[in-house]
Amino acid sequence: MPKVKQKQNKYPPLHQNIEKSYIYLYISNMSSLSRPVSSVPTLQQVKASTTTLINPLSLTDDQILEKVYITHVHTAERYDVESLFNVTSNIIKRSAAAADSAVSKSGTPVVLIEDKIPLSNFNPPFRTMKEIAYKMMSTPHGEHHAHQTTVSILEHLKSYTWDGKAVIVLAAFSLEYGNFWHLVQVPSGDHLGRSLAVMNRVQSIEGNRQAIADYNILVKTVLYAVECITELERLSTKGYDPKDVPALSEGLLEIPVIVYWTIITIVACANHIDFLMGDSDDRYELSNFGNKLASIVSKLKAHQTRSRKEIGELEDYWKRKKVFQTPTEIVEVLKVLIFHDEVQDPQVYDGFSKRRVSIEVFRRKHVLLFISGLDSIRDEIRLLQSIYEGLHEDPREVKGYFKDDFKILWIPIVSDWNIIHRAEFENLKIDMPWYVVEYPYPLAGIRLIREDLNYKNKPIIPVLNHQGRVVNNNAMHMIFVWGIDAFPFRPNDDELLTQKWNWFWAEIKKVNPAIQNLIKADRYIFIYGGADTKWIQDFTAAIERIKRHETIKKADAEIESYHFGRDEPRNIVPRFWIGIESLFASKIQKKNKDSTIDEIKSLLCLKQHPQGWVLLSKGSNVKLLGRGDLMYTTAAEFDLWKDRVLERAGFDVAFIEHYNTKHRDSPPACAHMQLANYPADVLEPINCPDMSCGRSMEIETISYKCCHGHSHKVEVPESGDVMIEKRFSP
Repeated sequence: MPKVKQKQNKYPPLHQNIEKSYIYLYISNMSSLSRPVSSVPTLQQVKASTTTLINPLSLTDDQILEKVYITHVHTAERYDVESLFNVTSNIIKRSAAAADSAVSKSGTPVVLIEDKIPLSNFNPPFRTMKEIAYKMMSTPHGEHHAHQTTVSILEHLKSYTWDGKAVIVLAAFSLEYGNFWHLVQVPSGDHLGRSLAVMNRVQSIEGNRQAIADYNILVKTVLYAVECITELERLSTKGYDPKDVPALSEGLLEIPVIVYWTIITIVACANHIDFLMGDSDDRYELSNFGNKLASIVSKLKAHQTRSRKEIGELEDYWKRKKVFQTPTEIVEVLKVLIFHDEVQDPQVYDGFSKRRVSIEVFRRKHVLLFISGLDSIRDEIRLLQSIYEGLHEDPREVKGYFKDDFKILWIPIVSDWNIIHRAEFENLKIDMPWYVVEYPYPLAGIRLIREDLNYKNKPIIPVLNHQGRVVNNNAMHMIFVWGIDAFPFRPNDDELLTQKWNWFWAEIKKVNPAIQNLIKADRYIFIYGGADTKWIQDFTAAIERIKRHETIKKADAEIESYHFGRDEPRNIVPRFWIGIESLFASKIQKKNKDSTIDEIKSLLCLKQHPQGWVLLSKGSNVKLLGRGDLMYTTAAEFDLWKDRVLERAGFDVAFIEHYNTKHRDSPPACAHMQLANYPADVLEPINCPDMSCGRSMEIETISYKCCHGHSHKVEVPESGDVMIEKRFSP
């Protein structure tokens, strides 16, 4: 957990910000009183105003603030308030305990509290305390006199911090209050003590028990008020950012007024210490001040409680963030994101086995975190369903990563687990074969999720590696675009897939620039070509039927088709293939082969297929390049797989799934790659582009050929072909 002191450079002490707020509030209040800001009263004017009898109980907090704040001068010096308060609180608590014992006649021994600091190291402001004690003791009865004394004391302590003012006044009072109760307990054999008791008018308290009890309650309230003030001021020096602890900011704004009411109540208590001596029964002033202070303490306590809670949450966030930013294991990161510290055996729900399992199932695994609310996430669930299935399909290893090492975990973000939300959660969970977080309590790492994972109430899929490091802040878009082809879901995988087919679009735009309009529309595009006229007609008709189908309308899928070579000049198609072949020849001669060679090989092989070739893309993102016959069969059998369009993550996913099924069930066909004007000095083995094969293709005449390991008849070369004697067999 970051040390609080380390934040002081970033954020100035909160009380410095509050000082500015006081000034602004003061000027605002002056304006509200129809007084020009430039006519801020001077100290002399304030003193002159004290000649007017003011009943503070009739003033608003804003009026009190106006009178109090003008007496304050902020300095960088800070008196040792903590030490003085420790000693003072010991005196007050011990005296109050003695009073309680005397009033109840219980004879219960007073529990003494040891000082928190060595008294030899403490130098109290004795002269200041005695002056203030005398001033309070000599104040005549009456609210207006108490107000005048309070303002006078505040002027005397103008360079002290707000908590310092309150503590010094309380310490001054404790001199008299503590002295009285200490002398009450003097044994009869202590002659000096008894003489001092007489001199201090410490007499019998037998007939004054109720007055003492009421008085003692008020003293305890004052002590609690000062304790709250000192804590808030102490917290303000820790450098917390106000936006992280708003309750502290709000509480400090009220401190000057609270300090005023605390001091005036102490003045009233000191002024009425003759209650303890049995000389007065005039208690109306104390009850008035007591009621006012009680209401203020209630408000102050609320600020204190909220501040503690907010600081606790902030420090818990700092502790969790440290683990999140310097992770060593994915399980530890998941714990700080999800579980509270008191959870001893953190578990998640396994959608496959339908039971709860330990969080340890993720150890040394890569995790796709699906973070979302409960509303409108059916599309994302269908998308992840296809990813989940793809992670369990061959090939098992891709780009050096094993699919088995990747897990999906849903973290639902719900602020209120009411009956409706619980029912919706259970309904959604049914369709999830992956892992799910279940929690009835507030999510422990919700701030990390919102701020560090950037969750903005819209579904996201951050990807974490086995060490717990975020390798992709949000893979949602690339998964929507590429599906399982985006594996292992790093940002550069998206870039590579996007660039993978740039060569195709570059060449086709050269011969038909209008294709750019279809790409920009970001619709599904079927681009197809071939020499078989009947196949062209059948495939075109099948795509048109799909475009008009009701299922496509429900799925909001827009489909376009482009028969390459139909409307272009006759020389356009040859120019396109010459460009592709030249590109292939250029790339294959390079020492460093790039991945686009495989796609170019696939297209050149499909060019030779009797029934043509078809490319399916979503905008510029190529989804599938396939054989014309299988693409037609897939389109013609739309009624067999149409329901998957709505069940899966989209039209392309459903189409590809059915195409792959047809491809697996179809008899093997030899792959040919015919190359015109191919330079003889670059002849070399070329692997078959069919992913299920991958063998070296045989070189026949000027073409490459692979039958994927199956026997085949020797084909007679066409007239003009040159037979190359060297053959590369798989």
